[in-house]
Amino acid sequence: MLFPLEAILFFAYIICGFCACAVFPWDKLDIPGKLCDILALIMIISGPLFLVAAILWHLYASAVAVVKTAETKREKALIDAVNFSGEDSLFAKGHNDPQLGTAVTAAKRMIRQAVDRHCSDIFIDPQPSGNYTIRMRIDGGVRQTGTLDYDLAKKVLSTLKVISRMDISEHRRPQDGSFSAYIDDEPLSFRVATVGAYAGEKMSIRILGSSAGPKSLKDMKMDAGDLEVIERAIKLPSGLVLICGPTGSGKTTSLYAMLKSIDFSLKNVISIEDPIENIIPQISQIEVNQKAGISFAQLLRNSLRQNPDVICLGEIRDEETAGIAVRAAQTGHLIIATLHSNDNLGTVDRLQNLGVPLRTIAGALHVVISQRLVRTLCPHCKQQTELPAEYVEYFDAAGFPKNNIFVPCGCPACDGTGFSGRQGIFDIMIMNSQLRQLLEAEGATLSSIQEYINSEHGSSIMAYKGFRLAAEGMTSIDEVNRVTMNMG
Repeated sequence: MLFPLEAILFFAYIICGFCACAVFPWDKLDIPGKLCDILALIMIISGPLFLVAAILWHLYASAVAVVKTAETKREKALIDAVNFSGEDSLFAKGHNDPQLGTAVTAAKRMIRQAVDRHCSDIFIDPQPSGNYTIRMRIDGGVRQTGTLDYDLAKKVLSTLKVISRMDISEHRRPQDGSFSAYIDDEPLSFRVATVGAYAGEKMSIRILGSSAGPKSLKDMKMDAGDLEVIERAIKLPSGLVLICGPTGSGKTTSLYAMLKSIDFSLKNVISIEDPIENIIPQISQIEVNQKAGISFAQLLRNSLRQNPDVICLGEIRDEETAGIAVRAAQTGHLIIATLHSNDNLGTVDRLQNLGVPLRTIAGALHVVISQRLVRTLCPHCKQQTELPAEYVEYFDAAGFPKNNIFVPCGCPACDGTGFSGRQGIFDIMIMNSQLRQLLEAEGATLSSIQEYINSEHGSSIMAYKGFRLAAEGMTSIDEVNRVTMNMG
């Protein structure tokens, strides 16, 4: 028989168990009803232990709610500050918030400076000292253009994350977002990505599109022969046309220039991109969304049901996409795509590595365009120099003038780099009958294909065209060597 004190403690213990069952957040748990009953029985038996756990749970949930409410208010203040609603943009209007004013102004100034300098990427990098550096990719090279102290940098990052529809309370996990802005009445798109780095949160901003829009083929200053080949290629009724080169070699610019040269009134054109960098109203542009499970291969397969004449692929990057593209090229569709490879032979090798047999490549592939971008010398500060002795024989054999060689110097107009702008150099391989027979032959190897390419096209077409630009005073010898050093 229980003594009065023991009975009181026992009933208090049981009451604590019932209270734990009452306050426990059952709606937060996705468990079957039978398990809920067992858990409730354990709570009643355990009493105070689960009551304390339930109380701590509620305290934690309340604290999280308070933090989220504060972040929501801050986010709303930032949204109001940058006027990012409706048709407004980052550059639409000013604001009167003294605390956010400096951050928004700094963000506007940074983006405006990047656009004015024809920058392709902005990098906001944390430093161990606590400051942040601002770097911009201009003409393919990264230059530091400024610094931000810690407090201002955090506000600038939050401002850009808000307008990009990103979670400003998350600083470690990678995030992706985007926003648009009208600058000088021209619409521009910006892709934003963040990641937690050693010293803080790093942000990268990709600037998509330009005020000039996609260039035409004639604006790309290529040789008359190369231009004729490409113009013929985009008029083909079917087949595979590939634009190849490493990252940053201008493949996307060439792709848009080719698209712009198509007669849209006669052809149904579908473009699959990741991301869409320029809007061409006359064609159907579809964007890849890996998070939603929408891949190049899936979109390409579905696009074939739209009865297209021309399909543009932003990139062939996997076996499934390569297989579908090659089959489509063989069944009455013109496929224009980019591919990461080093040169023409590397393109054949890359397709083979993606599971496409040589005989199939021979039947589908029509033209391969390998390209590089060389920086052009700043016209304000370039200085004439003598041709290095080791190139005299080469220039004599090629018939290039030797008295028009320049080197970069550097001035305020080019930020001290000595270069201003870039120009493409191209190596085009046409799949003629001899090369097709070689690919279809039994025991065909890459070495035999290379021998044929060298005999027909030469082994250094890209370098030849680069040195010709150097002989015309457009670029430097060192710049040509820089972009062609990894080519055979």
